[in-house]
Amino acid sequence: MSLTCPLCRGELLPGDKSYRCAQGHAFDVAKEGYLSLLHGRQKGAGRGDSKSMMLARDRVHRAGVFDPLVAALAALRFETPPRTAVELGCGEGFFLGHMMRSHGITTSYGLDLSVDAVKLAAKTLKQSLILRADLLTGLPFADGSLDLVQSIFAPRPLAEIKRVLRAGGYALFVYPEADHWQELRAFLPLAEIGADKLPMSDLGGFAPVTSLPVCEPRTLSHALLVDLVEMSPSIHRLTRDGNNWQAQLPASLVATLSVRVALFRKE
Repeated sequence: MSLTCPLCRGELLPGDKSYRCAQGHAFDVAKEGYLSLLHGRQKGAGRGDSKSMMLARDRVHRAGVFDPLVAALAALRFETPPRTAVELGCGEGFFLGHMMRSHGITTSYGLDLSVDAVKLAAKTLKQSLILRADLLTGLPFADGSLDLVQSIFAPRPLAEIKRVLRAGGYALFVYPEADHWQELRAFLPLAEIGADKLPMSDLGGFAPVTSLPVCEPRTLSHALLVDLVEMSPSIHRLTRDGNNWQAQLPASLVATLSVRVALFRKE
């Protein structure tokens, strides 16, 4: 077991509906099946993506909008196939599930701050241990204990990722390119995409393996366009502005899925 206590960094071992370390710190498994590692002031249901954001994300994924990315992830080649993996910001578990099935991953963890995300992920990925935790406060895994850490449209704490990966382990990052959904952006003022998503200067200790663009037009109905906006961080500002943004979207639109898949190996 590679799981560690967020309070003392001791090993966490499973017990009866909880995980406990040698120091006596205990963390309960929720009735929905996920393990919450939040403690003290970290607790609270209103942190992370909302339920409506998660349900929109689930509908988009089930509709096959990101199928070209799924195919690219399935086609990745690993010199040593990963057996233990964690996805940071796993959401409802869509990409983690596909990676497990495509690459024969036997031990997997999904980590997200949103209580609605981990509830849905625990329901759909019963073979994974789903963790409610804040990935920006340190990853709850032992040094050198994982074969693969993946961050797909999520934060990338590189120092922590490097720490928990074994030598020769893999870091997988997926992030949007500048023209991602550019046709949709013509209708709404969505959040801008940064120009430099993964500076090489921050990647000391990692060797590049694959850098693959995934760029395909997707035909999207009005309902899917609404869901794409609803699942994005832009929804917070659009909601605060109070305008009827849904009415500004067309009945259908061909928009460009444009992302990059970047695979690195820990040296």
